[in-house]
Amino acid sequence: MQSYHKNIVGTPVTIPQWVLGWNQCRWGYKTLDEVKEVVANYSLYDIPLDTQWTDIDYLNNYRDFTYDNVSFNGLPEFIDELHSKDMHYIPILDLGISHRPGLDY
Repeated sequence: MQSYHKNIVGTPVTIPQWVLGWNQCRWGYKTLDEVKEVVANYSLYDIPLDTQWTDIDYLNNYRDFTYDNVSFNGLPEFIDELHSKDMHYIPILDLGISHRPGLDY
């Protein structure tokens, strides 16, 4: 049994309890205000929400490790607000860094 776990499937991993809660994610958020409205509606209708995800819509021109500080202005503060309510935030990254000669990225 030890060899089976060590060499074939690996050892079991305990996941954080919050991962088992309700997670909200979708493609197509155009602004941070839309995300805030979704989170607020969970509270309004007394539906539990543990984690808010955003797909790559929040990125600045879909560039990894950035965010659109116009449409998603205030994102860091929003994340802090979620954390203050013991909620989590997960940004999706589609890792694919391109080489763009002559551009700033």
